[in-house]
Amino acid sequence: MYRHEKTLENSTALLTSVTGFEENPTDIFLTEMKNIVPEMQDLPFYHKGIECFCPKFDLFEDQWIGTVLTPWMMSVVILPGPQQQWEPRELGDKLTVQLPYKALTFTVSGVENVPQYLSCSLHSPLDPNLTNEQAVQLTQDCLRMVLSMPTKQPTFDPDRRNLFKAMIK
Repeated sequence: MYRHEKTLENSTALLTSVTGFEENPTDIFLTEMKNIVPEMQDLPFYHKGIECFCPKFDLFEDQWIGTVLTPWMMSVVILPGPQQQWEPRELGDKLTVQLPYKALTFTVSGVENVPQYLSCSLHSPLDPNLTNEQAVQLTQDCLRMVLSMPTKQPTFDPDRRNLFKAMIK
């Protein structure tokens, strides 16, 4: 069940902690996304030509990070890593996470076999002209991008006049 609404039935407040995944959770997460498809397929933003896809999650600072593609969105997701214990948060809460590329704001989300994870939408809804092949490539590229250091660093010119010009731009 895709859970974004806050109810007593699915409240994460009852959790004492969120236990990390010792093994790569890509397959578990992908299965959960596929299980949501029947609930979403009649919505107007559902893209019938797109299949659910997750590149293998990577460990980043002891947490699992990955991207997910579904027929309704593309997101970056973070799940607790090996030997991690997350404090439970309310579904829908927002957290900003600094990644190598830039800081992203994530929403606390949950599904049946992943009671709590962080998600940040990159594309929602998906472009209707996007092919499945393009979407898969974009999903892979986005994961590489969020884990990459920016390649351009601002240059500093010690000339005071240039510094002043840079400040007034």
